[in-house]
Amino acid sequence: MVEITIFEEAMCCSTGVCGPDPDEELVSFTHAVDKLEEEFDDAEITRANMSSDMDRFLEHEGVADAVQSDGPEILPITVVDDEIVDRGEYPSYESVAELIESSHTQEA
Repeated sequence: MVEITIFEEAMCCSTGVCGPDPDEELVSFTHAVDKLEEEFDDAEITRANMSSDMDRFLEHEGVADAVQSDGPEILPITVVDDEIVDRGEYPSYESVAELIESSHTQEA
């Protein structure tokens, strides 16, 4: 099982469709996560929102240190199996699919 967590800035919802001006990047990322979850049964993709999941930020030392040293501007941070693999932007569908597939190769 591959565990992928996206640590996100504080926001009222993870979809990006809150309010009158939806964030297209968040909308696209939400669709990408839905598609990845359908295609990869052995991948668990979760999102940690700074406003509602602060404990998860504090539990991951690397994420906590990055946010403390660089501020929330460093978010989002992508973590795969407890290792930070990307910061400052949402990963594309293709890059997450590649991370999942490469973890399969490492397990074999």
